[in-house]
Order: sequence, then C-alpha cells, then structure tokens
Amino acid sequence: MRSRWLSWQRLSSLRTRLSLGFLLATFIACTAFAVATHEVVDVIQDKIMRETLARELDMLAAQQRAGMTLVTQTLASRRVYVSAHPDHDPALPPVLDKINQGHYRTVRLHGHTFSASRIDTVRGSIFLMINIDTVAALKYRLIQLGWMTLAATIVLALLLAFVFSSVILRPVHRLADRLTATQPGQAHTPISAGYADKDLARIARSFDALVARFDAAIAREKAFTEDASHELRTPLAVTAGAVELLAGMDNLDTRAQQRVARAQEGCARMARLISALLFLAREQGGGASDHSDAARVVGDVLSYQQAALAERRIEAVVETEATPLAVPDGVIYSVLHNLIENAIRHTRDGQLFVQVSPERIRIRDTGSGMSAETQAHVFARRYRSANSPGLGLGLYLVYRICERQGWSIALTSREQVGTTFDIRLDGAV
Repeated sequence: MRSRWLSWQRLSSLRTRLSLGFLLATFIACTAFAVATHEVVDVIQDKIMRETLARELDMLAAQQRAGMTLVTQTLASRRVYVSAHPDHDPALPPVLDKINQGHYRTVRLHGHTFSASRIDTVRGSIFLMINIDTVAALKYRLIQLGWMTLAATIVLALLLAFVFSSVILRPVHRLADRLTATQPGQAHTPISAGYADKDLARIARSFDALVARFDAAIAREKAFTEDASHELRTPLAVTAGAVELLAGMDNLDTRAQQRVARAQEGCARMARLISALLFLAREQGGGASDHSDAARVVGDVLSYQQAALAERRIEAVVETEATPLAVPDGVIYSVLHNLIENAIRHTRDGQLFVQVSPERIRIRDTGSGMSAETQAHVFARRYRSANSPGLGLGLYLVYRICERQGWSIALTSREQVGTTFDIRLDGAV
C-alpha cells in the first residue's frame, strides 16, 4: 500500500506531469502521422495497381480481339491465365476463384504475393497476376522504419521534456526555496522582488501579502503575551507576598496554616504555568538560565499532590536520575504536573509509577484506562472525555511542549488496566 502511495506521489509531481504530457502529445502526433502515411500509401498503391491491372488486361483483351492467341504465362514478374470456362477450369489456381471482373485482390501463390484481376471477353476470361513482392517488402521496411522512428522520437521527447520541465520549473523551485527561507515575524526581502514572469510574480505577491498578515498577527500576539504576562505577574507577586506574610503569623491555627500552605503552593504553580505559557509563546528558546532538573521537579509535583495521593489511596513509586533539560523550571513542571494529575484523577486504590532519566519520562498508573476514542483525541485542545472534570487543556499543553522541544510522546492504555505516557528525551538532553 505504501509503495503504491509513493508511486502515485511521484506521478503527481509537476515535472512528471509535464514530461508525461509532452510525451503523450508526441506519441499521439507520431502515431497519427504514421497511420495517415500508411493510409496514403495504401490508397496510392491501390490506385496504381488498379490502373496497371486494368491497362494490362485491356491490352490483352485487345490482342485477343485482334485474332492473337493468348496462352498461359507463368513468369516470375507476372502470370497470365486464359480460360474459356473459368468456373470449371482445373488449370486455374484456386486463389483466382473469387476474383470478379473489374476488381482486384492481393493473393499468395507459391510463396509469392500477387495483385490479381480479371476481364471477361466473348472468348472466355483473362486473368492477370502481377508480382508485388518488392512492393510488400518495401512496405514492411517502411513499417519497420516507422516504428524505429517512433521509438527514437519518444526517447528524444523524454529528453526534451526533462530539459523543458527543468527550465520551466527552475523559477518555481527558486520561489519554493525563498518561501522556505522566509520566517514570519522576521525581517526579509519581499518574495515578489526579481520575478519577470507575470504568473510567478502574482503568486509571490500573494505570499508576500500572506506573510505580512502573519507578521501582523505575530506582532499582536507578542504584544498581548507581554502585556498579559506583566498584568498577571504583578497581582500574582502581590498575592504571593500577602500569603507569605500570612504564613509568618504566629496566631494561625492548624487549619488556617494548611490553607495558607495550599495558597502558597497555588501561587507557585501559577508562576510556573505563566512561565510555561510564555516559553511556548516565544519563537526561540530561552537563555542559558532556562535550565531545570526534571528529577528535582518530580519531587515538587509529588509534594503538591501528596494530599490527593493520600485521599485516593495511591502508592507512588518513583525512580529518578539527574535529568538536566534546557527549559525553564515551570515548563517541565507543567508537563509532570499535568501527567501526574491525570494519572491520580483516574486511579483509586492503585499505584502510580514515575520514572525520570536522561532518556525518558514515563508516567504509568493502574487506573481506569482510556477507550480507543479517547486515546485518538486525548491531546486535542479542549477535548474532554465523559468522566474528565478538567477543561481539556492539560494534556494539550503537554503535547505542545513536547512538540516544541522535539520530544516524542507516546500513549498506551487499556480500560480497567491503566495508562502509560512515555516521553523520549534522547535528542534533547
């Protein structure tokens, strides 16, 4: 199936279609010319043979009327047969039985080809056969020459098609290369500059207009991201400062202290989330300071989820190695938090396995698992299964981060058995 698809893909290229079109047009033209030439030759041959046989038979009939006695002739170039009763004459060759007066036919006799005709007189019938072996051989050679010419023309057509398609597509390839090198949001020379061809210039101008719209959209998104981050971080900093002051008060009871601690964790999580979103919004990666250790972040996530693990009676099994990643702390926190939170949400009285190493991040649970339909859409934005209380953004954010960093994420799940998320980090560590 794949080989068929690849064959069709090669056939659907513009160069292939141009070459096939040129070749097909050449083949049709050559075939039409060959057929027309063959028909013309047949018509001319028919006319010449008909007139020659008629003239020769008229001469033989005139000689007979003049009193000359005609006898059978069996020369190599011609044969003459005279019969008073042609319908019952055993001396006549059988090939002459169906020849009528005024008509001629091509017949084979003793390994030779003849054009034969007949004229009736008062004294019987005269049959004339003219040897056309030379004409038949010439016709055969002409046919051979025609096929050889057709084959040579097809080869020449292929070469010309390749050359012409290269010449025609050269500006198209140059346009494609310039489009590939163009990055929205970055300064670049208009693509339409330098195209004399009206059609290509029109396409290039359309792309210039499209890139300009992209640039405007990216500029608006950057401005919004910067403004939103500033507006979010300011009240978040105020809230975090107020919570920190509350945490330092001595007159808080145990319940209040627990709530203040949860508020501090929530502020820290919000700060990490803002960091992750800003990282995704930037076109390029962060600076040298944007590094984190996934093994350390796992501990922060599990500490935040400790109450949920205890409530749902889940045993956490953790295996970690030092895994430095070139991403901000908040980015890897968002990945681990969303995957672990998803596992806890769908598991009760089970186990949660967390493995972090320089090669992979693996989160496995023994929860309810996912249906085939859910697995097909689980990374889609705002997708929610029937038993999911979230907004459908957590796993979508995980997928976006993995895609941005070049990590591969795989999902395996069986209903009532559990789910495993496997992120390969090999190329990113």
